[in-house]
Amino acid sequence: MKKIVKAVEKIKQEHGGFIGNLAVKGGRSLSGDQSSGSFEVKTISTDPVTLRKNRVLMGDEMESATMAYNMLRTQVYKAMVKNGWNSLGVTSSNKSEGKSLTSLNLSLSLARSVQQTVILIDFDLRRPSIHKKLDYEPRAGLSDYYTNGAPLSEIMISPGVDGLVIIPGRESLNNASELLASPKTPILLNEISRMFPSQYMVFDLPPVLLVDDVMALSDYIDSTLLVVSEGTSKKEELAQTVELLEGTNLI
Repeated sequence: MKKIVKAVEKIKQEHGGFIGNLAVKGGRSLSGDQSSGSFEVKTISTDPVTLRKNRVLMGDEMESATMAYNMLRTQVYKAMVKNGWNSLGVTSSNKSEGKSLTSLNLSLSLARSVQQTVILIDFDLRRPSIHKKLDYEPRAGLSDYYTNGAPLSEIMISPGVDGLVIIPGRESLNNASELLASPKTPILLNEISRMFPSQYMVFDLPPVLLVDDVMALSDYIDSTLLVVSEGTSKKEELAQTVELLEGTNLI
């Protein structure tokens, strides 16, 4: 959170103090007064069969996979509380290693157990997939925020889990690293912090070795979770990834 505050202060100085005009919402409330600039987060319908097929765990069944994510949640949460962190980046060395699925299931597990609002942001602007795992086609996504100035009120969704807000991507953006390094990123994160003062942010990040997008976001990430795929991830690539993630508080 301190990293975000410093970045926002820098943007304020560069832009005369103006950083946006969205209303503050507290705690786990997902609705507000539209007339005052607040909004109600749209709740989308999800099909349990499709979620199950996509390995999205809503937590309604006690099984080994759910319990494993719950154990991961507890370890991550303890580390974040101990160190005063409120943003977690989830990444991997290469694609198809499970980092997006982990981002989603970890966020679901966190939302079920903590009092703070959990915000999941699909920062993989080149290959956004969180909405696909929910079988949802957004009319506007994070790509529209960066390219068309779409307001957060039109992008945020809830999958029907109390306390979980998702900012999905939509279309692929080839100039993702330039956009992520732009002033729009700290403005985005500041707006989220103002709307949900008590929150944890989970960032679904691109793979470290494919693009430099993670480096562009490093100033806003308190801690990082590296996802490794058994039988797929290579030792030399993991070593290189850990080296590149130095200084990001790798959990």
